[in-house]
Amino acid sequence: MLSTNQAAPSLFLTELDVVRLERLASRAGAPHMAEMLDHVLARATIVPPQDIPHDIVTMNSRVTCMLAGEATPREWTLVYPDSADYDAGRISVLSPVGGALLGVHAGQTVGFQLPDGRAQQLVVTAIGYQPEAHGEYTI
Repeated sequence: MLSTNQAAPSLFLTELDVVRLERLASRAGAPHMAEMLDHVLARATIVPPQDIPHDIVTMNSRVTCMLAGEATPREWTLVYPDSADYDAGRISVLSPVGGALLGVHAGQTVGFQLPDGRAQQLVVTAIGYQPEAHGEYTI
């Protein structure tokens, strides 16, 4: 389940991302996605893609993050499950870290639970690429 170091801050999502995530959640065998999406939507401000602030992690954004306890930053692209490849730096939105990244601001610290149950925190230090900032609304 996602969590943050602050009490349920609002996050931003684009209308297109919400529609695509709802499609994923409606797939058979994805009950955890529906639960995650409900949790995210309860805290989300949903905006047209052209109105999303450029410092927000959206789908297909490339981000630089610092994981707590690590000295080397990680570069990841937030993708849909079919495009995920951890070794190539493409993180699924359905993964614990992917779900935690979606909709947060550059500079924000977020927490998430690792598959083994341990808590982990990371800071989004930069957004190197956000599709909406480049006028790309249909990726």
